[in-house]
Amino acid sequence: MRTSRYWVAAAATPAMIALVGSVTLAAPVKSQVLLHSRLYGNVPKVTVRGVKSGVAPWVAAGNATLTRTHLNVSGTWLLIPPGVMASGAAVPKTLIGTTAGVKSVVAMVTDAEGAHIVTKPTALSKSGSFSFNVPIHLTGQVSDPVILIGPPGKSPHSIFAWFAATDFMKQYGTATPQMVRAWAATAKKTSKSSGGYGSKSGGSSSSGSGW
Repeated sequence: MRTSRYWVAAAATPAMIALVGSVTLAAPVKSQVLLHSRLYGNVPKVTVRGVKSGVAPWVAAGNATLTRTHLNVSGTWLLIPPGVMASGAAVPKTLIGTTAGVKSVVAMVTDAEGAHIVTKPTALSKSGSFSFNVPIHLTGQVSDPVILIGPPGKSPHSIFAWFAATDFMKQYGTATPQMVRAWAATAKKTSKSSGGYGSKSGGSSSSGSGW
């Protein structure tokens, strides 16, 4: 004698089987993009979300995309250009076009409400290239996210200073469109310079005070 479960299986029609299959194979919902922004170099003596900028100016080019479950950042030309240090002195010639000996950076995902996540360090090449492609976990409401890039701090999951960031200036209305375009033009000019930033290998002897 057949049991009831075998009778149910035998009675299933092709339409019922197709319906079950369609539910099982449904595509997952894509995670919402919380932020997609270009990267901009720092300005000395500017604090963002409690993190001070480096004492030297930095330029950067690249993009960052943030969802609740993933962070993707691709950057290049994260280097020190000619300019003025936080002290008011000119950037030393030995630092221009270098990473000042910085060999790794972290990405800090910040929130206007005070929450933040810091990634593990990733390598920073002598030409200023770096990338992050890491899973993250954001819960609750995310308000005005800003991503900061800089060398790792002394304690785990911390950042020493920020050298590059997503467009926080535009979000907070403290910069004119002209200022934002000027930052972008600086990074673009740097990337096209054949004998400019990234062409030198010096700077490895510089101390952290030159960042």
